[in-house]
Amino acid sequence: MIRLEGVGKIYGGFTALHRTDLSVRRGEFLTLLGPSGSGKSTILNLISGAVAATSGRIDIDGRDVTDVPARERGIGMVFQNYALMPHMSVFDNVAYPLKIRGLPKAQIAEKVRDVLARVGLTGFEARKPRQLSGGQQQRVGIARCIVYSPKIILMDEPLGALDKNMRDQMQEEIKRLHTELGTTIVYVTHDQEEALNLSDTVCLMETGNVSQTGSPEELYFAPANMFAAQFIGESNLFDVVRGEGGVLRASDGTLFWPGADAGPGSKVLVRPEKLRIVDEGQLPPDRVNVLSGEIDHVSFVGGMTRVSVRTAGGTSFVAKSISERAALRVKPGDRLHVTWDAGDVIMLNG
Repeated sequence: MIRLEGVGKIYGGFTALHRTDLSVRRGEFLTLLGPSGSGKSTILNLISGAVAATSGRIDIDGRDVTDVPARERGIGMVFQNYALMPHMSVFDNVAYPLKIRGLPKAQIAEKVRDVLARVGLTGFEARKPRQLSGGQQQRVGIARCIVYSPKIILMDEPLGALDKNMRDQMQEEIKRLHTELGTTIVYVTHDQEEALNLSDTVCLMETGNVSQTGSPEELYFAPANMFAAQFIGESNLFDVVRGEGGVLRASDGTLFWPGADAGPGSKVLVRPEKLRIVDEGQLPPDRVNVLSGEIDHVSFVGGMTRVSVRTAGGTSFVAKSISERAALRVKPGDRLHVTWDAGDVIMLNG
């Protein structure tokens, strides 16, 4: 549905986006994820036509739109700041795209009623934006976008101004709408949990380059590089070299199995939730895939308990587990032992 071929953007002497190839399938939900300045909003603006590409070609639905004005690309846009017209009612805000397209009044009224019902705002037609909550205003913004059935919807951090509970609720609404409409969605966020929850595909951006593209599961469980490993989720990373018997050995003596080819700069990643807290008597006798140390800090965050630990060699690691009342008795200064399965060892080559 969308194809970028060698697309780049330079502002003066600053390269906002290096030459990039990117494809979005019809009906796909693709999220552009990354820190500020990584190039994700630049890609969105290039697709929408808000800015012109310095290089490359942009195709939408098989048509070269590189030089086509934004208004002729048939794309819907949902903004972070809602961009509602404050003097207009909810009905008129949603109806506006249809009015400028010259649809008959009866057809406009029918379409607006249908889309407001779809986003759960029936009965709010006469209200002004100031009379709505943030979540309701964002629903109006989404309704205004989908009312004219664009083939592509671009969303630029649409939930950034909402509190956590409202963000979670709106994520479910957006997922439901995507399933019902089958529209191609390109979504921008710096929130990794939001990206993993919503997306069919995540495109992770770093300093104007694509760092990795894949399913949420691929980025989390098989990061392609150090940036992906550290940006997506929380990571325990260890510098390793190949040891005897094919195991990998960290500088503090920790042994990892299964082994793999380890060259200069190689690291091993083990996710904190994969570490199992065990008693000393439950540790394997060969001490492979084992860490022991003294607890530095315990964080209870509702459903999860996060424990920071430092080994005798000075290595720090984090273990996470589902919270239980017994876990709250673990305190700084206690000695802790963890182990993990061989399948949870992720190799990152330098």
